[in-house]
Amino acid sequence: MFPKSSVWAVVALGAFVSLGALLFPQVGHAQCIWDCDLGSDPNFNPWGNSPQALDIAYCLDRDCVLNLRDGNDNLIFTGNSIPTPQVKQDLSSTAPCPASPAFITTDVTISGNVVALLRDTTGNLDPNSAANADLKIVIKGVKCSSGAPGGITLSRVVQLNELQTNVFGADSSITIKAPTTTTPANLPALGWTGCTTDRKTGKLLSDCAFPLGTVVYKKLTDRDAQLPLTSFYVAGEVYRAVETSTTTPRQVGVRDCKGDAVTPPKLPDPSTITCTRGSTVAVGGGESVAFFTFPGNVAGADNHTLNENGTNVPVTVGPTSFFENIDFTTAIITASANGPEVALTGCFTQDNLQTVKCSLSPQALLPDGCTKNQPVAILVQGNLNLVIPGSNPPQTQTFRFVARDAPKCAN
Repeated sequence: MFPKSSVWAVVALGAFVSLGALLFPQVGHAQCIWDCDLGSDPNFNPWGNSPQALDIAYCLDRDCVLNLRDGNDNLIFTGNSIPTPQVKQDLSSTAPCPASPAFITTDVTISGNVVALLRDTTGNLDPNSAANADLKIVIKGVKCSSGAPGGITLSRVVQLNELQTNVFGADSSITIKAPTTTTPANLPALGWTGCTTDRKTGKLLSDCAFPLGTVVYKKLTDRDAQLPLTSFYVAGEVYRAVETSTTTPRQVGVRDCKGDAVTPPKLPDPSTITCTRGSTVAVGGGESVAFFTFPGNVAGADNHTLNENGTNVPVTVGPTSFFENIDFTTAIITASANGPEVALTGCFTQDNLQTVKCSLSPQALLPDGCTKNQPVAILVQGNLNLVIPGSNPPQTQTFRFVARDAPKCAN
């Protein structure tokens, strides 16, 4: 997609200097662990929550939504109306993490809009249950430290007899949203037993909130059976984020459980949370890869507009301090607006501005048009290869990025 001559020279010259800020946080504040969008794991799996009456699966990003399949292996979301979730992670502290074994303590909030579905006892997703949902998970008392070769680690381990609301904020929950007149037809929200639903159709009539969190562990054996040691987590850990990893850079993971549903404004009750279903361990949560969030500009300057009949609208991504280390020659960049994904074309690097400029077809992006003077929420995303400093021969790691803009509809 990109002219190679405009890229390779700056990649080779800047490989160590700029990427050091990315992989070695003490060199510069470039870590996406602090404040970033969360995407699905590399396999685009939804996060989950069970036990209780309903087993909920939910997507944090568009890639996950596009890969959801029903029991017959058919894609659940297709066509011109595809929901685009957005989930962010924020830390309460902006202080730098000290070198290990020292640490600072911070709270981590994971929040945003997700797409939720019910999973049946065989593990299949029910397309008729699909619904918009609000997610909020607050992990309290997270230890933040940095160590060789410079990556940041965030960790929260549950201690014995620790009050559950000292681990997860009491307002941690997932709220399934009842459909409105503007909700797309592919989000019918049917079958949410335990919530307020229509007796005849099973349609969700009002928002329904489930508490998320953990339980009080009296025995170490119980805790480690439900929160075991894995290739990513340490035993008893409910939250972990690692900036650098040999497998998945900027990996974030949560292990939580779910309680009984309530109808807002009544608050979910953390005391109803359990991490087993009968004698079976049923801990939910999931893993995520944090996106780099780059600036994005669609259709020109501030207060810009988008013509739905246009065929060649400029899209600029950047600037970014990582520019000199990115191999744009292999990049595939797409745009979407709650509909089909459209590949950007004619991309080229603007080296002096540290940006990439491409073209977009609004006709392809908005096959159903848009509403005059209303913002068009556009998501630009892609995978980029960054050169690893000091590698000989040169080696790269793939990083996902996202950029957003919302020009107004001109039609």
